[in-house]
Amino acid sequence: MPKLTKSEKQNLILTHLRATGTCHTLKDLEKTLPSVASINGIQVKEYIQALTNEGQLRVEKIGSGNWYWSFSSDEKHAQERHLGRVTMEVEKVRKSYADAEAALAAETMHRAEETEEDERDSLMAKKAQLQMEIDRVRTTEAQLSGPLNSLSSKGVKQVQEELAEFRQQALQWTDNIYILEEYLRKLASGDRQIIESILRECYGDEYVDEEGLGEL
Repeated sequence: MPKLTKSEKQNLILTHLRATGTCHTLKDLEKTLPSVASINGIQVKEYIQALTNEGQLRVEKIGSGNWYWSFSSDEKHAQERHLGRVTMEVEKVRKSYADAEAALAAETMHRAEETEEDERDSLMAKKAQLQMEIDRVRTTEAQLSGPLNSLSSKGVKQVQEELAEFRQQALQWTDNIYILEEYLRKLASGDRQIIESILRECYGDEYVDEEGLGEL
């Protein structure tokens, strides 16, 4: 016959006590348990104490001695209490998971809003620089269309070269703006309403419906 483990011997003791359906003194157990669980008489107290410490065996002092018992209903109540504790832990984990998901969603939305705001500020700054270049070009054009003496301080060729340079700079900034517009469309996932709202805010009077930046 294979040798029983300590856990198996404890189970045999509990099975026996539940089958009796009554209480026992230590003296009674020292007589019956050696044959039930294949243990020595001197080990009975050790096993009883271990089961008591684990809460599987109940003990109550009645009169001058201790009485021990383990009923099937006690096991059921213990299982119910354990199930209750496990259920509470599961609910805690679920709540923690839900809270983590909500926090992640909020952080994602916050970062998206910050990115959109940063892009808008960048576009506004580029628009301001472009407006300065446009103003310079228009000022030069106005000077060229003025009285003839406005050309007296400069040669026509020099003025034409400066005008060409101003136009080139304006076209370069316009290209930069178009690049930013494409990036904005990507960020907005093609949402036409959002895109037109931002462009209208950035371009101001230079904005042309459904076209974007007006021609210089």
